Amino acid sequence: MKRLILFTLICWLPLSLIGKPERLPPPSVQEVYDEGYQLLYENVWDEALMRFAFVVSHYEESPFYADSLFYSGLCCYFRGHFDLANQRFDDYLGLDGQLKHFEKVFEFKYQIAKYYEEGCRKHLMGKASLPRWSSAKEDAVALYDEIIATLPGHDLAAQSLFAKAEMLRRQHHYKESVEALQVLSRRFPKHTLSADSYLLISEIYHEQSLREAQNPDLLSLAKLNIQRFLSDFPGDERVEDARLHLVAMQETYADSLYRTGRFYERKKKPQASLIYYKDALSKYPETEAAKRCSERLERLA
Repeated sequence: MKRLILFTLICWLPLSLIGKPERLPPPSVQEVYDEGYQLLYENVWDEALMRFAFVVSHYEESPFYADSLFYSGLCCYFRGHFDLANQRFDDYLGLDGQLKHFEKVFEFKYQIAKYYEEGCRKHLMGKASLPRWSSAKEDAVALYDEIIATLPGHDLAAQSLFAKAEMLRRQHHYKESVEALQVLSRRFPKHTLSADSYLLISEIYHEQSLREAQNPDLLSLAKLNIQRFLSDFPGDERVEDARLHLVAMQETYADSLYRTGRFYERKKKPQASLIYYKDALSKYPETEAAKRCSERLERLA
């Protein structure tokens, strides 16, 4: 009862007797930065981003500006807004002087490229307020190229070359894919991805041969690739896998000749058929298709 009476008296006292409340000073830039860093550490990305964005917007000359720019990109990345994160990282890389998080930026750029490759999309017009509808496949290749050009001797460049080649292969850009793998093997001759590159090249030539059955030049390229593979990694068991791809390619080309010969047989042109059967026997004698060609030659004879 006494507390209620005291509270009532205070409420009725004039403000002049109570005094005005003191206005607190605004937080310093370091306090805002420290609070953002603590929130970042606690994985509270939205709140942390607000603090870092405040520093970036109002304290460009502050010693906390560069780190705030990097950490704002980090917050966008962990929120899944990869295009916005990449924009922040580009702004960070555009700063003068030595950058503390230089290599770390490219590690995140590499991961962003992988997400783009998997189908993650960008915000329309690069605006956070707009939905993520834009395809980012081309951006993935651009990010890989940026890493390759900026860190040419770094392990990230080797990973980017290999990832770029795999992506181009899935898009059936076989020539560009092989070129990326050959750059990798030249630039990183003893890297484990270099051996993977030789094997992947043999797979690409095999896949390409299925689409281009009339392009026997691929066989010569596949043989040359195996020679280089064997020279750089003589003890690697996967050389035999590359040879199996070559055998499969020979089977593909021999089968193409056999089917062409059968086509001319059905057209009642046996002399034309003989040319294709003999060609298959001459070029690919060890294949199953060559055996079928031999059987047809005996029948025609």
